[in-house]
Amino acid sequence: MIGIDAGGTKTRCVVLTLGGALAGSGTGPGANPNSGGDTAGALTTALRDALGDLDRSHILTGVFGIAGAGSAGRPAAVSAARRAWQAVGLRGSPAVVTDIAVAFAAGTNEAKGIVVFSGTGAGAAVISDGAIVQRADGYGWLVGDEGSAVWLGREAVRAALAAYDGRGSPTLLTESVPRALLGAAVVTEINASLPRPRPERALAMAGAPAFGGAAFGGAASGAPAPGAHILGDSGPGGPGLNGSGPDGSGHGGSRPGGPATGGPRPGGPSGAPASGGPSRGPGSGSPSGGPVSGGPSHGPSHSGSPHGGPVSGGPSHGGPSGGATASASATVTRSGTAMLDPGTSHSAFATGALETMAPNPQLAQAIIKEVYGRPPAALGRLGPVVAAAAAAGDPVARRITEEAAQWLLRDVDAVRPALPDPCAPVVMHGSVLREGPVAEAVHNGLCDRFADAPRRAGDGAVGAAGLALRRLGHPLP
Repeated sequence: MIGIDAGGTKTRCVVLTLGGALAGSGTGPGANPNSGGDTAGALTTALRDALGDLDRSHILTGVFGIAGAGSAGRPAAVSAARRAWQAVGLRGSPAVVTDIAVAFAAGTNEAKGIVVFSGTGAGAAVISDGAIVQRADGYGWLVGDEGSAVWLGREAVRAALAAYDGRGSPTLLTESVPRALLGAAVVTEINASLPRPRPERALAMAGAPAFGGAAFGGAASGAPAPGAHILGDSGPGGPGLNGSGPDGSGHGGSRPGGPATGGPRPGGPSGAPASGGPSRGPGSGSPSGGPVSGGPSHGPSHSGSPHGGPVSGGPSHGGPSGGATASASATVTRSGTAMLDPGTSHSAFATGALETMAPNPQLAQAIIKEVYGRPPAALGRLGPVVAAAAAAGDPVARRITEEAAQWLLRDVDAVRPALPDPCAPVVMHGSVLREGPVAEAVHNGLCDRFADAPRRAGDGAVGAAGLALRRLGHPLP
């Protein structure tokens, strides 16, 4: 049987035996047409890679979980799946569901529950027998997907550009974003054209760890070898269908604090009342009915809420960080920032304390060219950059990650009434929710909302294969 998890960034395919052993695996590019993907081509590539020399007559069935295969995009997704199935010499046709359904199946063998997901897309849904009962968000990068890797990347670029031209607060992202998008060599070449130093407002930043991409690193390294038994429960941290088991968090029995606070709260996604910020229409206050005060502001200010008005709590993207000043030695960089020596506390972020180089307008233009020259899903590669900057104590990056967690928890609150069983499993799925500041905040928020700790999903393609096995009426191993 075949299982496919086709997302906006990549497509993953597995071939499993009825006993749950891995017979083959393959990958392909992103398949979501809303993110610039070629659905049929991506599915065909992943299928060919996974099947290899396997006898096609031994394939009994398959389930394809395809991003963008909701009601509006289902006809096109079904057509693409059939073309790919036939292109690799398989008989019949596969079942097609959304990638949201296979995300839930990748975390539990139960038929009903909630999945909150954040990868290329983001949202939450109540699932029952492979079908979506109710969903919140997951509407694509242009009109939704708040809290996704693409959303994180977009906010990082906006924050860096705002800092370059004087609208925004000092942030480590002014260094890390161009290096991640353009490469260190290109950034160095562009900055070589800068004039000699002149006094400017300070952009003091703390050092950051290397951006290895582990926080949102896509597929886990160390794929199981052919023949490995991966479909059933595999215990904490294992690669099986149930991901990391009932807890799956790696935090043990304790968790540091509650949901993220202090960041922008568009309509109060974390349930806390927010001041300022525009309303998002009926029910746009906190999920628990908390008031949202203050009139909307739709001016050019980028402070607080990304949609306008200021939001209380934490430094804004568009104004001074408000952090305590601290003396520290600094290294002036050629991109218009000053980097504090590594190990400096995040309390040392301040404005007006240092003299820096003049910002280089060519760098901003190079970033814009790179962003608009690639598919929107490519912004997701900046997710690890934001996480690393937040971990280093950067106030702007921390606000972005906190807001992402609040959006995702708001999605859960929106669909929760559609789940009658309070003990049903809750699954966290996607690269953003594997580890890092967003994953930790969402995990803590879910623990506060539900009796049982959330489960971490494993491979979505394995979850799709599990659905295929269930459709055959075969017991899960």
